[in-house]
Amino acid sequence: MAGKRTMMICSLLALICLLANPAFAGKGNGSAPGHGKGNSAGNGDLDQWWQHLSQGERQMLHDRHEILQSLPPEQQDRLQRRWQRYRDMSPEERQQMQKKFQRWQDMEPQDRDRLRGTYRKFKDLPEDQRRQLKEELYQLRDLEPAARERQRKEIYRKFFPNQ
Repeated sequence: MAGKRTMMICSLLALICLLANPAFAGKGNGSAPGHGKGNSAGNGDLDQWWQHLSQGERQMLHDRHEILQSLPPEQQDRLQRRWQRYRDMSPEERQQMQKKFQRWQDMEPQDRDRLRGTYRKFKDLPEDQRRQLKEELYQLRDLEPAARERQRKEIYRKFFPNQ
């Protein structure tokens, strides 16, 4: 179940990245594209963008839209807020996010699972420990790779001793 949800969220994020490409960015009203012509005035660019998609891309977007519509209202709202935050990002912030998403996509499945588990453990920590953990991890960025990895393992043992 968690795997399906994760795959759906990743697909929706991919949809967001696709919709945010330069041909689309800033056009429309932030919602999914319409299906062909007949949209209200002012959506000519959106119609043109939609017409230039391949049939496979259109079908994928249609399928993702159907999935979105089938979600409970609170999940739809959360995704719409995330989409709006994405649209409000600067191009540099979007590029950073896309690089992180690509890094996630390139990970081996077992590494993604391990990272998800670590995140769940992180969320279970008390607020003061989460803050301290963030600070200690932030300090790792200045270390050489070998020293960074040694220190990261030590920090992990410190905050998650039973693992």
